[in-house]
Amino acid sequence: MPSRLSRATRLLRVQDRMRQLAERELAVVERQVQAADTAQADLIRVLNEASAFHEPLRATAIHRLKSLAVTAQEARAEREIRARQLLDRATQHKRTEQWVGRLEAEHRRDREKRDWAERLDLLSSTAPEASLPPAKPDTKAVEPDVSAVATRPAGPEDRTSRGGPTHPDTNTP
Repeated sequence: MPSRLSRATRLLRVQDRMRQLAERELAVVERQVQAADTAQADLIRVLNEASAFHEPLRATAIHRLKSLAVTAQEARAEREIRARQLLDRATQHKRTEQWVGRLEAEHRRDREKRDWAERLDLLSSTAPEASLPPAKPDTKAVEPDVSAVATRPAGPEDRTSRGGPTHPDTNTP
């Protein structure tokens, strides 16, 4: 059980790093898209402001504008792919977090069961030593056998006890 939990947490850490890497890659692609859009806007603004452009420079600017449009389109497509990948990684990470949470709860319940079982075993093994003596003494162990007293010859201790059986607690000198 602990090995499953440790593997799951390791997997969660790896997936977290992969998600962070995907976020960074998406941010890089987003900056590329913004840079291409900014360059296009700047080039269009410059073309609109300068009406006296020479024809060779104008053709080069238009060619550059087309290549920037293609680059921006490719960057947008890449951004969409990276965004989907990031969403997939985030979903996978969330599922793994839930799985790790269930494993941790199961591990915690298992540990609690073992602790309670150990406590119960400890209590059951120490119960006879910790209990109080019985309220009524065992009469067979304390009183002597009546048949043995009747067959025994009468000695001086029997005469002093007034005819009853002798008890070890009352016969002290």
